[in-house]
Amino acid sequence: MSKRVTLLAIAVALALSLGACGKSTAPPVASAAPAPAQPAPASVPFAHVEDFDAGVARAKAEGKAVLVDAWAPWCHTCLSMQNYVLNDPSLAPLAERVVMVQLDTDKPENAAFLEKYTVSVWPTFFVIDPDSGEATGLWPGAASVNEFRGFVEDGLAAIEAKDADPESPVRLAVSAKSRQATGDWAGAAKDFALAVEKAPADWPRRSESLMGWLFSLSQAGQASECVRVGNAHLAEVKGAAVPADYAATLLGCAGEAQDAAAKVARTAAVARLREFTANPPADASADDRSDAWNILSYALADLGDEAGARHAQEQRLAVLEQAVAGVQDPLLAQTFDYARAQAYVALDRGDEAVKMLEARERELPNSYEPPARLASALAKMERLPEALVAVERAIAKSYGPRQLLYVKQKADIQLRMGDRAGQIATLQQEVAGYEKLARGHARPEALEDARKRLAEARKTRGA
Repeated sequence: MSKRVTLLAIAVALALSLGACGKSTAPPVASAAPAPAQPAPASVPFAHVEDFDAGVARAKAEGKAVLVDAWAPWCHTCLSMQNYVLNDPSLAPLAERVVMVQLDTDKPENAAFLEKYTVSVWPTFFVIDPDSGEATGLWPGAASVNEFRGFVEDGLAAIEAKDADPESPVRLAVSAKSRQATGDWAGAAKDFALAVEKAPADWPRRSESLMGWLFSLSQAGQASECVRVGNAHLAEVKGAAVPADYAATLLGCAGEAQDAAAKVARTAAVARLREFTANPPADASADDRSDAWNILSYALADLGDEAGARHAQEQRLAVLEQAVAGVQDPLLAQTFDYARAQAYVALDRGDEAVKMLEARERELPNSYEPPARLASALAKMERLPEALVAVERAIAKSYGPRQLLYVKQKADIQLRMGDRAGQIATLQQEVAGYEKLARGHARPEALEDARKRLAEARKTRGA
């Protein structure tokens, strides 16, 4: 498996990529899972603030913990969590014990939070002790209502039991999450490993800790160890979204390791994805199931099974179409736009993606999401002049690091159109934008890449 595709598979699980697969004539088949629940009533359990310092001050005054939802408008899993999990009435008792802070991580005013707490997956949820600032709970990505409840309860219990045995599985898991929150991936992996070793086989947080262990190894660059651990525990991992994310992370590590063990792990991960998509848990959301089908599609394409990859995209689209059927609120329907557009393009049905996204932009004229997704779809379809106009609309409405990704996309489109002068001007804008980002938003690798592309463009034009 190539490094490029396996890393993309992880990005798929984290809702960060757009790709296309091969062709097949197989018709879409609905996923074998119950119809997704409609959103809970508008009176949501978690009233929230959007300023971290204000949330901490309020939590101290009220004797509560801080619950942070670090999210972004472009993140479909963030929208799914907000629209289908966080508003579940059964979470009301927890809302009485925390102050929720929802932070759009791309906004300049939230860069300071990102200096202290590491966000490498969107969304990432934190339970934070307002007195010490320690993150006693961390959950990256999607969760079912029950999983989310357990994560918050564990974080609260850790705050209340500061004197517990530091070598107990619970305290080791808390330590691991605190290390994750500060970007200490190697330390987090060690703590998670000890927690799993010390805990009984039926420990309720076993799957969560196994996922944390594997992800930390991946982030620490320990690919061979990631493959060993991932393959050893693949069959144990349970949950609404964790099994697919675990398999995707294992695929990524296998692509990095490129050895005999990696080959075995790749085969096992694909088999696990097949099992999960065929029999998804009852509490797996449409977003969870869609991601699992998408990861499987990329894995099969990488193995040369283009028909299987396309079939997986067809299954994915069937899940999404079922989820959006009957949803009248465009803000709710937008939850599934990213994945639907991606699936349409992958299935050579790009015109349907364009029609959907054009309609959504009319419904949500102030959102950068519809024109950004539209630009991606049009570019995939080689409708470059239209893609350029759409991405310019997205740039005008967006902000922070995300805006600079759209600036990069504009430069790529200009290059493909042969507009060298326009490409250079846009690349200059991209470089200047990265140079101006606050420290919490800084992207050193992206800045270096933008500078390199600008130098190459100038050299090519001057040749």
